[in-house]
This record gives sequence, C-alpha cells and structure tokens, in this order.
Amino acid sequence: MKKISILLCTTLLVGISAFAQMKGANKKYNNLAYSNAIPMYERVLRKDPSNVEANAKLADCYRLTNDMVNAEAAYAKVVNGPGAKPVHYLFYAQALMENEKYAEAATWLDKYKEGANSDARADNLKQGIANVAMYKGMEGVYSVKKTNINSNDGDFSPVAYNGGLVFTSNRDNLEQVGYDHSWTGKQFYRLYHARGTESNFAAVTPFAEDVETRYHDGPVCFNAGGTQMFFTRNNIEDGKVRKDSKDVVRLKIFSTQWAEGQWGIDVPFQYNNDSHSCAHPALSADGKTLYFASDMPGGQGGMDIWMCEWNGSSWGAPVNMGTNINTAGTEAFPTIVADGTLYYASNGMAGLGGLDIYYSEKATAKPLNMGSPINSSDDDFGICINPDGTSGYFTSNRKAQGKNDDIYFFKKQCTNTDVLIVDDVSAEPLMNAEVKVFENGVEKSTVYTDSTGRFNMCLNPMSNYEFRAKKGDYTENKSSITSADLAAAAGTGTEVKVPLKKNGAALIGRVYNADDKSGVPNQAVILFNKTSNTELSAMTDANGNYMFENLMLSADYEVRILKKDCGEAKEMFNTKKIVGAKTITQDLPLLCKGDIIKIENIYYDYNKFNIRPDAAVELNKVVTLLNKYPGMQIELRSHTDARGKDEYNRKLSDNRAKSAVEYIISQGIAKERLVAKGYGETELINRCKNDVECDDKTHEENRRTEFKILSM
Repeated sequence: MKKISILLCTTLLVGISAFAQMKGANKKYNNLAYSNAIPMYERVLRKDPSNVEANAKLADCYRLTNDMVNAEAAYAKVVNGPGAKPVHYLFYAQALMENEKYAEAATWLDKYKEGANSDARADNLKQGIANVAMYKGMEGVYSVKKTNINSNDGDFSPVAYNGGLVFTSNRDNLEQVGYDHSWTGKQFYRLYHARGTESNFAAVTPFAEDVETRYHDGPVCFNAGGTQMFFTRNNIEDGKVRKDSKDVVRLKIFSTQWAEGQWGIDVPFQYNNDSHSCAHPALSADGKTLYFASDMPGGQGGMDIWMCEWNGSSWGAPVNMGTNINTAGTEAFPTIVADGTLYYASNGMAGLGGLDIYYSEKATAKPLNMGSPINSSDDDFGICINPDGTSGYFTSNRKAQGKNDDIYFFKKQCTNTDVLIVDDVSAEPLMNAEVKVFENGVEKSTVYTDSTGRFNMCLNPMSNYEFRAKKGDYTENKSSITSADLAAAAGTGTEVKVPLKKNGAALIGRVYNADDKSGVPNQAVILFNKTSNTELSAMTDANGNYMFENLMLSADYEVRILKKDCGEAKEMFNTKKIVGAKTITQDLPLLCKGDIIKIENIYYDYNKFNIRPDAAVELNKVVTLLNKYPGMQIELRSHTDARGKDEYNRKLSDNRAKSAVEYIISQGIAKERLVAKGYGETELINRCKNDVECDDKTHEENRRTEFKILSM
C-alpha cells in the first residue's frame, strides 16, 4: 500500500507539472511569445506525445518563427492525428513548399480545398507548383549576390538613401541590451545606414536615432528629395506601447520631415488604429500616393496592400487594391517605382514557396512572379529598384530558415531588345501602337510605342518571345525572337521589327515583256477608278515592279499600260467585300512589235500536220490575245528538229504553220492578220544539228510553234 501511495503521488505530481507547463506555454503563445513557448511545448510533448493542442501550437510556433523544417515535422503529426483542421493542411502544404517538396504539398492543398473551397490560395499555390519549372527557368534573367552589410541576425527592406542604403535590422546593439522581442527572442528592429554600391558597402551605422524607440522601428521609405520619411513602428504613445483588445501591440505608420540637420516631430498616419496594423509604407515618385500593408477591415484576409491619395492637405480614405493584388494570405512590403509598377510580397499567390516577390505594371495589371533567382522556396520580400530599372536589392532568408533575413543585390542579365513597329509599306515608325508581349506562350505585359515607334525591354535569354502589335486602322501582326537569338545578342542588344499593314486595299504587280519575262523599268502605269472617275499613275522600278496604296473600298478599277509599238495591257479588278488589309496582285505582260512568243504544248502526231484537240486548247489562247488586241498581226512560225531531209522538214513545218493559221481563222480571226511560215530545221535552239546524236527529249526542244508580232 505504501508503494502504491508513493506511485499515485508521483503520477499526480507529474500530471500537475505537465498541466502547469501547458498553461505556461499557452500564456506565452497567447502573448505572441512564440520563441519562448517552443521549449515549453516541447517539454509537454516529451511527457505527453499525443497532446493534440500542444502539437498544433508547437507547429504554429515553428511556422511563426519561420523554422519551416521543424514546422513541417510538427504539422505532419497534426494532420495525421486527431483534431486536424483544414487550416493545418494549408500550413503543412506551405511548409512542404518551402522545403521544396512540391508533389506532397499539392496533395495537401487538394485536401485543404475540400474544407475551404472559397479560399483561392489552394488553386493559386497549386498553380505555383505547376509553374516551378518555369520560375526556375528564369535563372538567366538576374544575377544575385549577397551584400556585405548582413549580420548574423535579421537585415531586411533596404531603400536607397544618401549614397547608400537605409535598412532594418535586429543585429546586436550594445546600447539596446535587454530589449528583446518575445516573438523571436531577438532584439527589436532598428534603422541602419551604409554607404556603397552594388554588394560592397562601408561601415554600418545607426540611422535616424532621433526618431528611434525602444521597440520596433522600420522599414521606411522616403520622398523623391529625401526630405520626408515614412516609417513603421510599434504602436507607441507617450513612450508606452498600446495594445488591442487581444493584448496585441499593433504596427503603425509615422512620417517626419528633415529640417535643420535632424528629423523632426513624428506625425502619425491618420488611418492608424489600435485594433489593426498599418505598416511598410511606400510613396510614389510624385509624393501623391501612399501604398502600405494593413489588416484593417474590408480587406481580402490577412495583410493586404492598400493605397491613399494626397488631396493637398490630408490623405484620402484607404482603398484596398482588390483581389487582383490581394489574397486571403499575406501581402506586404510594397514598393512603387517611377513608371508606376508596384512590387510587393505575397504568400497567397502562385509562387515557389513562402513569400515571393511579384510586380504589377501600373499597379493594376495582373501580378507576375519575378521567378528565380529573385524568388526561392523561402521568404523573399522587401525589394527596392535602382533608378536604372535594371538592378536593386531585396531580402531573403534562403538557406537560413528561421535564423535570419539577408539583403541581396540583383542585376538584370538579360538581352537589351528594341521592339520597333513600322508601317509595312513606308517603313515609317508607328507611335502609340499597342503591343502584347508573350514569353514562352504566356502573355506577360502590354506596352505602347513611343514617338519613335519603339520600346525597349530586357529579355530573358532563356525564353522565347512573341510581340503582337496593332494600331488604329492597321491590321494586327506579330514577330518573334528565339532564346538562341537573344543569347547570341546578349552583349550587344538586338532589335525586333513588327510591320503593320494599313487596313484597306493596295495594288502591287510587275510589268514584264511577254517574250522573255524580263521586267520593264521606268514604265508608267495608270490606275483608273471607274467608281469615282479618278486616275492615278505610278512608275515601275528597275525590276518592273509597281504599287498603289490606300485604294478606295467598294470600287471598280482598271489598271493599264500604254507604250509605243506595244499593245495596251490592262486588267480589271474591284475592292468589294474587303475586310482588314488586303494586297491585290496584278502582273501586266507587254506584247510589242517584234516579240517572238512560244506557244507552249503544241504537239503533232508523227509525220502529220493536222491540229490535235490538245493543240487546239493552246491555239485558243492565241485567239484570245488576237481578240484582245484588234490591231495585232502575227506570223505563225513552225519549227522541226534536224532529223529527216531538210526540204521535207521545211514543207512539214510549213504545213503545220498553215494548219495552225487555218484553225485560228476558223475561230473568227480575219486571215489578213495572219501569216504562216515554216522554218523547218533552220532555226534550231540547241546543238542537235544534222549528224549530231541527241536523245528524243533534246530533239523535242527544237519542235516548237511560236508567233512573232508583226504590228500592233
């Protein structure tokens, strides 16, 4: 009995101890002291591994202190045990993504969606998993290098200022010993400054100590002149922190002016509130729009990106950037650049894991993931863009999960590309043409050409691009460039030209001599508009080509040529039922006095001179020409090969010529316009003379019928 009593007492004491530890851990958890709560929950679970609440809250603590390796292991126990909630599936999937276990993450996102179908994050994150190869395929766009201003603790959200960077850090500061933040167990964040460029900076020094508090300060932004600073800090009033109804100290935005060598009075942002946070200010180049992150009512969930407009004396009411920018997750750390592009971080959109950096042109377009190496499977945020638009800085805790954030320098390693939109005919540049840019088949952006008809882009040499251009009364056209072309031009840059055809009709053609098909240069071509009774003229170029642009639609036309000793060449056409742009081609052969024109495919049976049906088809074409040119007189000329007697061949060819003439007369052509003559073998066109051995095909070249124009 004595032993049993001792055992019962021991068990009771253990139970009381576990209960006390759980109570203490929950108190830390509820006070957001997650780093302090972790060892307490671990002790509880060593005694009671099946404690559902302790497992779930320990997993939350690891997640909230950004230790995703331990968070993954802890959430694995939660989701595979009793009492798991849909949100645990989401948190587990996010931890798996940060640890690059994408296939497993997709499975748990599906399970999360079953219980939270209205949350678009499941589909967004799955899309990110599907896009992993594409994001990692963007490695060639940027080079990334860690800066030398990083410490063993957190350093983040750099902004350009006074020849260097102002950034936020919780690095060891002997003057602040004793002021640690219970959430992370590290010192509160302070502002620091370092002069330098790219990844190399001089010594780091405290910044703006005259506005510093004993709690969190930063991140910050500045106006264009650097004389006004907006910054984030804990909710402090009269040197004391203020808490909300849940005993949480929120974040607020303040501003201050530089005057007489120091920062002035702190002015609270008028939409600060004890019940929600306002943080991470970003000011537009003209100082008239303030972007910030907040969990104020009316958002999409979590922290959202909001904006306010300056009305001349105060900030207008905050406007949520909407579902195009925000999700039910976290959107924070906005940056706005001079061209209106909004950069920010999100963990609720398609990405590689954790917070990824996105950009939205004109702050309203569909956000695009910046891809690797800017983004990783860990948290990437707090970006700033240098004035050159091709380099800058960002923050990442890659390879340091749960330990610290570091600041990286990035620079575009892309191929500088001019895209030029021109008129297809005149080659004149087209201003304000709309161009949609596609990368690897995915639409990336819409841009407009400047006064020179062009715009410039720095393109990823590992991608293929297509540019689809349109403008007003021009028909849309496209041009493309391959990754191989971009890689070859990486050092020098390249140009892509997109020609646009004006809507309507154009006429092009070639004037040529009918006998030898040679082009006729410097020949006047007349275009007569039969509908409007107007006439235009054009001259052929050195190759006999001509062109008429901007033809009237729904009209009847006649194009013709007049040349001495030649027949009038003319053709009819119309521009009816034309939609968009159409180019009509009309070549014009010239038939002139002295021309000798071969009649193709005239064949006679051996030793015969009667007109076969197939020969009649070809002779009908001569009849058509004679009808078209009433003044034309021709000599029908027949030739044989060299086989047989000379006189016999002459008579045979003469009979064939006469037979052809008789056929043409039978078709209604006056006999006075026709002369028949047989030349036998006197005008051979190859080497196959008497006593020269040739094959049948070569001999056949000499057996021909042609006509010579005697007059027009």
